[in-house]
Amino acid sequence: MVLSLLAGAALLISQPDWAQDLPPQARWIALQVATDTAPPSPPIISPAHQKDLDDDIALGKKVAEEVAKELKSSTSQPMIDRVNRIGGELARIARMHQVEATWGDRRLNPFNYEFHVIAGDDVNAFSIPGGYIYIYEGLLKFAETDHEVAGVIGHEIAHASFRHVATLRREQSKLEAITLPLILIGLLAGGEAGQGAAIGTQLAGQAIGSGWSVKAEKSADYGGLQYILKSGYNPVGLLTFIERLAYEERTRGEIDWGIYRTHPPNRERVTAIRAMLENANIDIRRSESSTTFRAIPLDLADGTYAIKIAGKNVVIFSGEDAGARAETAAARMTDFLDSNPRVFEMSATADGQFLGRSDLLFSLTDSDVKFSGKEKEELIESVLKTLKAAVYDLSYRVGTVRG
Repeated sequence: MVLSLLAGAALLISQPDWAQDLPPQARWIALQVATDTAPPSPPIISPAHQKDLDDDIALGKKVAEEVAKELKSSTSQPMIDRVNRIGGELARIARMHQVEATWGDRRLNPFNYEFHVIAGDDVNAFSIPGGYIYIYEGLLKFAETDHEVAGVIGHEIAHASFRHVATLRREQSKLEAITLPLILIGLLAGGEAGQGAAIGTQLAGQAIGSGWSVKAEKSADYGGLQYILKSGYNPVGLLTFIERLAYEERTRGEIDWGIYRTHPPNRERVTAIRAMLENANIDIRRSESSTTFRAIPLDLADGTYAIKIAGKNVVIFSGEDAGARAETAAARMTDFLDSNPRVFEMSATADGQFLGRSDLLFSLTDSDVKFSGKEKEELIESVLKTLKAAVYDLSYRVGTVRG
């Protein structure tokens, strides 16, 4: 496995002084950048290979013209700048570095990537041949960090870089060039781009039924992670993004997720991404790529501070030192949550100390009790119940509920 080799190599290299004080995950990623100082020479492209690339570019241009007719471009300059900034870094990596493709064209295919932001609330992204990448505004709103956006963009770049559509055309000999653009819009844009896309969705049934989507998605996940490992972004971002999509799908039922109707964020895919990270010896600290998995101190503007986990306040501190206690408690709880704890590993003492396993997370003071308006014993019981519910919820989100 390429990721395993990269991780193993990093462990043999002495760490530069500036990396010593970084958190373990950030230090590992920084080492990938620091030790990759000699970019490879530009690839030598044979005439036959260049023809394949030119065919992809020509097809992509044709499909991009159809997309421009059907989908409205975003006018949000901050979103456009964000996608170009993140995508530009990953595109440079993809053009210069050959990575392992589990399905598709295994050569280094250096496209000049274009990034487009599409107006709309769909949590959606797609790519078309030749390096055209499309990201919906809704996905950028759903993503909690640049690391998650990078995970998605790396995935879409891999689709284009591995020439998945060309592979589909080769495997599905009945697909004619005249129908392929319709199939692409229907399959990649989730069938929401108008009448032409609706026809394409019907034609795409053959491709989906053949298992193309499963093979392509796994290949793009793996390729995207390899690109991200060579960037400054956290590779865990793809995992937290897909985990949160899967959680929303399970808890809220039928949701218009755009492309994820045909490319579902199912538990099998989450498990595969997690295995890729583990094989690369990546420490899966979800808090570094997703705010959902952090304990966040929150100033309530009335002299009190709350700790928020997954959007819910779990405890409120009062008194002159409330802010400092909230900061300390949030850091300790975030470390605890990153360890993927079990519900029964949380406990509280009669004097108001809250423990994660045997480590102190925080303590309640008389000021906290007075502000709550409850008896101390009642408050301790209430906070512990809320904390255990939060731990259970996060465990459910990542599919590791263990009691």
